[in-house]
Amino acid sequence: MAFDGAPGRGASYVRDVAQAAEGLGFHSIWVPEHVVFFEEYESRYPYPPSPGSTEAPSLPAGARPGLYDPLFACGAIAAATTTLRVGTAVALVPLRHPLLLAREVTSLDHFTGGRFTLGVGVGWLAEEFAALNVPFAERGAIADEHLDALRALMADEVASFHGTHVNFDGAVMLPMPLTPGGPPILVGGNTAPALRRVARSGDGWYAWNLTPAEFEHGLERLAARRALDDLELQVGVRFGGPLDELAMLVDAYTALGATRVTVTAVLPPSQIDARLTQLADALDVHPPTA
Repeated sequence: MAFDGAPGRGASYVRDVAQAAEGLGFHSIWVPEHVVFFEEYESRYPYPPSPGSTEAPSLPAGARPGLYDPLFACGAIAAATTTLRVGTAVALVPLRHPLLLAREVTSLDHFTGGRFTLGVGVGWLAEEFAALNVPFAERGAIADEHLDALRALMADEVASFHGTHVNFDGAVMLPMPLTPGGPPILVGGNTAPALRRVARSGDGWYAWNLTPAEFEHGLERLAARRALDDLELQVGVRFGGPLDELAMLVDAYTALGATRVTVTAVLPPSQIDARLTQLADALDVHPPTA
């Protein structure tokens, strides 16, 4: 859910969506990140409008998109619910210094009662990196160091890390995470570098907008680097077709081994319950039984 703060879609809308989703039995809500957008830019959004689409990729947002900070949004969702999990889809880890991110993630882990998962990616909007003075061409290497440093900070009460982009000694960051070792980290992306990052640094893979055949191929490439049985395998899909076709797509992902499928949802403020109920019925989602 790209909670954008538009009229009718402010803080109370976030709460209403969260409570409706939890009541219907959905597992989690995932929110994206961008620090800043621009009226004009040369970068191109890398993902198709839907799996298998031959249409040109385009950012699914308006000319001047809004977006709440994902960690604040996750905290608000968790505060309004009791069992619903929250996650980032995805946090741009090269743009967040690991000392700050460790503080944020650990705090969120506590305030959500361990219901937070950190989805991470390296980003695609070069102009965003330039505005923040982060080298776009080095974002993969920066992300790798940031993840390693984040792991160190969440594993030890006194942590040190020495790299090209991050250096610190004897850092004390208490309290330690509520979840031992910190919240799970899902690495997003479909490219070869992204899959290498999953194998090296992730607790799971967050694939995005792949056809089932493409997802299967990604699993094969990932399995060549790391055993799949200890990884969460999550697929996100942006799909605007009939719900019965969406259900078949979800079934295809799960048959291939997906742990979870996340789907985009268009929820006008006056139709939150109705739209989510339709989605739940189509995907056979039910509240857990006592």
